[in-house]
Amino acid sequence: MSTKVFVGNLSFKTTESDLASEFSTAGKVVTANIITRGPRSLGYGFVELENEEVARKSVQLLNKKKIDSREINVELAKPRDETKIQERKTEEGRGRGRGRGRGRGRGARGDSDDSTGRGRGRGGSRGRGYRRGGFRPRGGEAGETDQAEHPRAGRRERTSPKPNVNRAPSKTTLFVANLPFSYGDDTLLALFKEFNATKAHVVKKRNTRSKGFGFVEFDNEADQQKALSATDKKVVDERELIVKIALTETKEEGEATTPAAAEPAAEPAKEEKK
Repeated sequence: MSTKVFVGNLSFKTTESDLASEFSTAGKVVTANIITRGPRSLGYGFVELENEEVARKSVQLLNKKKIDSREINVELAKPRDETKIQERKTEEGRGRGRGRGRGRGRGARGDSDDSTGRGRGRGGSRGRGYRRGGFRPRGGEAGETDQAEHPRAGRRERTSPKPNVNRAPSKTTLFVANLPFSYGDDTLLALFKEFNATKAHVVKKRNTRSKGFGFVEFDNEADQQKALSATDKKVVDERELIVKIALTETKEEGEATTPAAAEPAAEPAKEEKK
C-alpha cells in the first residue's frame, strides 16, 4: 500500500519533478505534490511512495538533506495532514469570495424618491449631498442654492478670469532650462558673461530651491542671438541646457503696451528626484 511523506522547508525554486527525482533514490515514487497558492509554492508538499518501507527509507535518506540550498524536513505524513491543508485553502478562498462586492462606496448614486432632493444609496443608505429639507433655490432661479443650506457653500472663492495678453518674442531675454539645481543667479550670469549678459534670474520655489530654469537679459538683440547660438544644447555639469527666446507679455490691444515678466517658450525639464 502506498504511503505519503510530508516534505517541508522547500525552496520556492524546487519543482515537483525535482522532488520526485530526489525521492526516487529511496524507491518508486507514485506522486510528488507541492502545495501552492496560485502559481507560487508555499514551501512544502507531499511525496507518495510505493509502500511504507520505501517511505521510511526516504525519511532516513533525505531528512535534513539540502535541495536547492535549503535543508528539507521529511517525515511520515499523518493520514489527514493533506486533507486538512486542502480544506483550509478552500475555506480561505471562500472567505475572500465573501468580501468581494459587498463594500458600498460613500455617497453611492441613489434614486431620488421625492422633490426634496433626498437620495437613497445602495442598501438604503442616503447618498452624499443629502441634506434634510433639500436645497432651497435662491430667488426662485433653478440651479442656484441658498448659502445657508448648501453643505459646501462659501468654501470656494471665484477666481477672476485672466486678462487677455499678447505675447511676443523678447529681443533681449533668453529662457534657460535644465539648469543644475546648484545654480543661482550669479552662477547663471557668469555662464553668459562672455556674451555681455547684464542680469540673470533663477526661478525658485518657496523653500528657495531652484526649479531648474531661469532667464538671462542682454543689452541688445545681437548679444542675445550670439548667446542663443553658442549655449543651446551646451553641456554644463553633465546637463544639456535648453536655451530659447523668452516671451514677453504685453497688455490687451488698445491699452498702453508695457513689458511684463518674461515667460518660457517651452516647458522646463522636470526636476530630478533626490
